[in-house]
Amino acid sequence: GGKGIAPEEPPKPGEPQRVCMRSDGRKKIHTTFPDGGEMVEEYDEKTDVLLVRKVRKQTTVGKEGDWVYEVGQATEAAFDPYSDTLRASSSNPIFLRKDTPEHFQWRIRNLPYPADVYSVSVDHEKQEIVVRTSNKKYYKRIQVPDLPRYDLKFQDELLSWKHQHSTLIISYRKPPKILAGEQDALRDAEKSAVKM
Repeated sequence: GGKGIAPEEPPKPGEPQRVCMRSDGRKKIHTTFPDGGEMVEEYDEKTDVLLVRKVRKQTTVGKEGDWVYEVGQATEAAFDPYSDTLRASSSNPIFLRKDTPEHFQWRIRNLPYPADVYSVSVDHEKQEIVVRTSNKKYYKRIQVPDLPRYDLKFQDELLSWKHQHSTLIISYRKPPKILAGEQDALRDAEKSAVKM
């Protein structure tokens, strides 16, 4: 069975549909959500570390939104030490999320101030990480879309940070629910893997 459903009902309503491809040593997972939104994730094939995640919301009919990078950055903007030194002003902080297997991690480069001016904390009301400096030179709010996807709230004890080589490195340990979810998504996608 199960053939007797009305034709307009999609299979498994409310279930995101995942397709997995492999290319360039990466597993690429393309997820389409019931509301028409899309998410593309790229994992390192050997380590299963999430390298890139971009999402696109379905906007008005026939028009697709722009890809928004949650993790990593557009390949065109990949860091090239030769051109980047010329292109980006060396004084502008560069913000990038780059996860590890156990942590969500953000790096903010070009922050030359001493370590003791930084404060990194959770704004529980807005569910954001807040980075500020006592010298008022830098202020940033960081959202972690992964948490609301799993109905999770921030926990202070999972947040840590360090400052070295003019880079502020902020880590948030992935809760077990998210680690399990990432593994499920990978397994799910493996089943539908398309060899490229």
